[in-house]
Amino acid sequence: MPLRLALLALLAGAAAPAAAADPAACPAPADLGGTPLAPWAAADGDAAGPLAPGRAVTLAMTEGAVTRSLHIASAGRYGVAADGKVWIDLIANGRTLASVDHGHGPACSGIRKIVWFDLVAGDYDLALTKGETASVRALVVRAP
Repeated sequence: MPLRLALLALLAGAAAPAAAADPAACPAPADLGGTPLAPWAAADGDAAGPLAPGRAVTLAMTEGAVTRSLHIASAGRYGVAADGKVWIDLIANGRTLASVDHGHGPACSGIRKIVWFDLVAGDYDLALTKGETASVRALVVRAP
């Protein structure tokens, strides 16, 4: 439960998205240690293969879009975080899943957006669309 409270406190601190979007307004990067978002500060994983929860990757966008496969080993609530302005969808069996929540990342974290989904174990496609940059950094995390 303390980890869940820490994550909620970090997310509540993201009420000022302008500060998160403007690196000049940040005196230091957000401390994500001890939260499910901690892997955001680690080096990137393999961007060419399937996504793995808990491993951030920088993905090249083609005409504002990119898709990657994602395997979820156990059911739970998962968030997809991105550093850029993108539309985040998860697709299972050809159907786009409804998200259960969304919001901004913690101020000064570099995370612009997080979209949450309740998922069962299985395979999904992550679709990032409507991007405005050549690449987007993404991270899939399981909620505590």
